[in-house]
Amino acid sequence: MKDFYFRMLTRVRYGVGISSKIADFAKEMGGSKIFVIADKILLETDTLQGVFESFEKAEMEYELFTDIVPEPPVKVVDEVSSVMRRVGCNLCVAIGGGSTIDTAKAVCMLQTHEGSVKDYLFGGTKTVTKPCVPLICIPTTAGTGAEVTAASVIDDTENQVKLSVTHENLIPDLALLDPSLQTSLPTFVTAATGMDALTHAIESYTTLNANPVGDAYALQAMRLIGENLRTAVSDGSNIEARGNMTVASFLAGASLLNCGVSVVHGIAQSIGGIAHVPHGLANALILPYAMEINYVGNLEKFKNIAACLGEKAEGLSLRDAARKAVEAIINLENDIGIPRKLSEVGVTREMFSQIIKDTMKYRLLAINPVKITRKHVEDILEAAY
Repeated sequence: MKDFYFRMLTRVRYGVGISSKIADFAKEMGGSKIFVIADKILLETDTLQGVFESFEKAEMEYELFTDIVPEPPVKVVDEVSSVMRRVGCNLCVAIGGGSTIDTAKAVCMLQTHEGSVKDYLFGGTKTVTKPCVPLICIPTTAGTGAEVTAASVIDDTENQVKLSVTHENLIPDLALLDPSLQTSLPTFVTAATGMDALTHAIESYTTLNANPVGDAYALQAMRLIGENLRTAVSDGSNIEARGNMTVASFLAGASLLNCGVSVVHGIAQSIGGIAHVPHGLANALILPYAMEINYVGNLEKFKNIAACLGEKAEGLSLRDAARKAVEAIINLENDIGIPRKLSEVGVTREMFSQIIKDTMKYRLLAINPVKITRKHVEDILEAAY
């Protein structure tokens, strides 16, 4: 067994309704004035009511910011950071999906670091050197696992590329997993975010950086998703399915944090920067086509993926059993209504050249189970088109 380092720096609390105890946790962490970053759409529901009531009952001062943009661009992140600095809050609470949590991570970092978030993106002129303002995350989707990861993915709209600020100091301090906040999530969002979590689990399990602890997290995430995603999509009010998906997303995020991801994310991130396809959907679209190339790189692990997703492999050769993992993804995506082709989401062939170019710069391609070439990326895009 090779040497490895496994981080799990976020404290995690799970419970139906646990978000309504937010003030207790904020006090424990020394919060006196709280900056709440939330998806604007949540104001149209009663999702935030328990959070507000918790702060008001505890007589804790808080500032609410909801002008969040999906796939956060540099300009918005910088503006939110300026607002938080101006109102003088010493703890942040992020309530929403991956874009909201990624925004909050970067905003908390900028409270203790000078400059624009663009300076800290991959290849930028500055690096994270100080602790960030404490952050509590309450995810309202089961997909990104951003509540336990070290990256904040930002859209550099000027250069049409999505990059990340990645540093251990950006890892949130506390995650409150409350499945009751996800019961009204739209069907398609449930499907796309669920496939995002599954992509994290599959890629982190099969990278060259995988380790036994990360494997345990990823395998359990895959089992939970295989057993619950269809139910969560078809019956959003099923609190057991929602709870299992919430935990699966966290587990997959923890595995991602420690073992990394590879070509699916490289292509999806490039597509997001150029065609502005939401990250989870882009991952879902690329996943089965990338697996067609990757499964031969670790037949035993892909056989295990197939088993986690309910595929039977008795009497099959190892190669055929591993290939079942691809079939499992195709069947799942068909069942939950995921588009199967890039042409359905606004990606054109004219974009391929830039997508390939940006993908080949993706630093985690080196840990893909198969050595990735430009031809591989081209073949994946053609198959997905």
